[in-house]
Amino acid sequence: MLGALFPLIYVALFIGLLLQAFRMMSMSSNASTSFKADRTGLRTVHPELLDGNGNVTDEELWSVRFQDVKQTDWAPDAG
Repeated sequence: MLGALFPLIYVALFIGLLLQAFRMMSMSSNASTSFKADRTGLRTVHPELLDGNGNVTDEELWSVRFQDVKQTDWAPDAG
């Protein structure tokens, strides 16, 4: 009796988990296309992007890559 129920329970749980996975994926894809509201309700900008007057800068953005200190012979100045 129990031997016959295990496959049915397995299939039911598999279908339920599969539907849940598709539901979660559809919710995440819908959320990425729409604008997410900030927790404050305001449009916030990273402070490094603001100039002295509080306006967003028009300057070119640069990226910096940090190397592991153990791999280089360079040491920072102490003063």
